[in-house]
Amino acid sequence: MREIHGKMVCETIEEVLNPDWCAVLPIDMQNDFISEDGAVAKSGGDVSAMTELVPSCVNFMNAARDLGVRIVHIRIVDLPDGQSDSPSWLRSKGLIAGVSDFAVEGTWGAEFVEGCEPLPGELVVTKHRSSAFTGTNLDMLLRSCGVETVVIIGEQTPGCVEATYRDAAYHDYYNVLVEDAVMGRDRELHDASILIQKMRHDVVTASRRGDLATCSVLLSSANCGVSSRRSRM
Repeated sequence: MREIHGKMVCETIEEVLNPDWCAVLPIDMQNDFISEDGAVAKSGGDVSAMTELVPSCVNFMNAARDLGVRIVHIRIVDLPDGQSDSPSWLRSKGLIAGVSDFAVEGTWGAEFVEGCEPLPGELVVTKHRSSAFTGTNLDMLLRSCGVETVVIIGEQTPGCVEATYRDAAYHDYYNVLVEDAVMGRDRELHDASILIQKMRHDVVTASRRGDLATCSVLLSSANCGVSSRRSRM
């Protein structure tokens, strides 16, 4: 840590990823966006990269849980009959996903994909737009829990992931994007988003030799002497 204008500022990624003040935010790991039977796939979208993403997110969440790091699950839903949709958002959804309705509240498509369901006691924040901070109580919940760093995983890299990741910084959180636990349907857009974020914020790789479970950045932080939240419980 170093002092700038009388404020203590994290200097290293190990300090930023202190499990005492981290929360992992899995973004939109829901059936309609990931499953071959979901709305996006049925509209012609290629979700093959999304299905491949699921094990990486599951392993990362389990590694975080082992450290006692808080997980706040983020889900996006439409209210039935377009009640949560403005004309401009309807246009955006068509451009983004090729559909006018997805993850409608109360349907299978809005449910978390198998393996990414919240465990008992884990928070869930529901949003109606790309950023998890827009029109939700996410900021209040994070501050109530003493969170200073948000760690972003999930889908889509150039969409809801990037929107939430950027917004976290604008809400004065340290923000960390886990490069190999996020993905977009379009690999070029995914890569472009990652490139831009690397120039502006912290982007890390959670795996070495492809093993997320044993080489997570969070575990590396703990091994560097950063205390776990569990030590305080």
